[in-house]
Amino acid sequence: MSTSNNNPDPIKRIHGQGFVDYTITRRLPKILANIEDQLKGQTAQTMLQAIIAGSAIDTSIFKRPTTYWHNYLDQLTDLTWDDLPFFDLEFLFYHGLNSIAGYFDAKVDVFHQARQKALTQAIPDLMTGLTTISDLSGIDLLRATIRGALFANETDYSQLITSQGDASDWNQRLLLDESEAWISHLQQNCQQGEIHIIADNAGHELCWDLVMVDALLRLFNTTNVVIHVKPWPMFVSDALAMDVEETINTFLNNGLSKDMRLLGQRLQTAMEHDRIRIQAEADWGEPRHFNALDKNLETTLSKSAGVFCKGDLNYRRLVQDLQWPIDTPAEVATATVLFDAFALRVLKSDALIGIETATTETAAAQFNDWRTRGYFAVMQRL
Repeated sequence: MSTSNNNPDPIKRIHGQGFVDYTITRRLPKILANIEDQLKGQTAQTMLQAIIAGSAIDTSIFKRPTTYWHNYLDQLTDLTWDDLPFFDLEFLFYHGLNSIAGYFDAKVDVFHQARQKALTQAIPDLMTGLTTISDLSGIDLLRATIRGALFANETDYSQLITSQGDASDWNQRLLLDESEAWISHLQQNCQQGEIHIIADNAGHELCWDLVMVDALLRLFNTTNVVIHVKPWPMFVSDALAMDVEETINTFLNNGLSKDMRLLGQRLQTAMEHDRIRIQAEADWGEPRHFNALDKNLETTLSKSAGVFCKGDLNYRRLVQDLQWPIDTPAEVATATVLFDAFALRVLKSDALIGIETATTETAAAQFNDWRTRGYFAVMQRL
């Protein structure tokens, strides 16, 4: 949980103000209320009240499924919830829910219903979206699917309010677009390694992630794609391996459009030939930043052709969820990350770097909460 003396402080709670306090006092209670009927006893509610009060952490309620979690929990002895960085606090909240529900003993998945609902709701819009890109191919198709995968990130079941923008306002919502440089990077490096995608949400976002994967495989026909998902339920709608498989199976449904069935068939064939692999490393279920991954995983990512990082959480991992000035250059904030990353993210939390002052002033003139309201977005090399 410590940071270098040369780095800014972690993003933490300020009681009574800011997005972190809003999350603790408004979002977390709503998340617990939605699943409380699946939990026995008052342990989860007691944990939540301790978080809200900022009081002592009861480490006895947490399971220790990995060595990392075992060592991490030992470090929390005598700490309060207010002592934790926001990044750690959120992770520990969800780890607590899984521990209390019995996920690590009996695989009780309290968020499975939410992810299934997200997939069902996503299909009609996806069919429409596939129609709009049906005549595209090659680089043009990849460009379109990258944008689709970006703005699908605005859907997040852990948020109380979700932005409902459409393609007509995408350009004005983009604070930074470095997609052309990233596509060039992939063209130059696709023969040297696999492309990795660190996924975020199931449902609408995962659907478009798979559309993007299909475009990558069709354009770079000798390159494989690895999709990284959570090893256990997290952040309400974060994708698990089962969600990737269920989504592809849904695409194959005879009652859906021809474009979607063909997409499903291509993805299924790619899975069968190992051109798509799904990995669920324990790292993604632990409060690690990208400069503190398991060495084997770090080496794998550093040897890749490139890493797509989806969503807020993975962006926060890249910049260690620190209070960097917004105009901090990417090479400074991510100096200790050993792989080339491309962030596709709709802004729903405070962490942000590499944005010019004039751009932030324009955004702030539109919304006071422009960094967290789920409206603005970045496609950013980090």
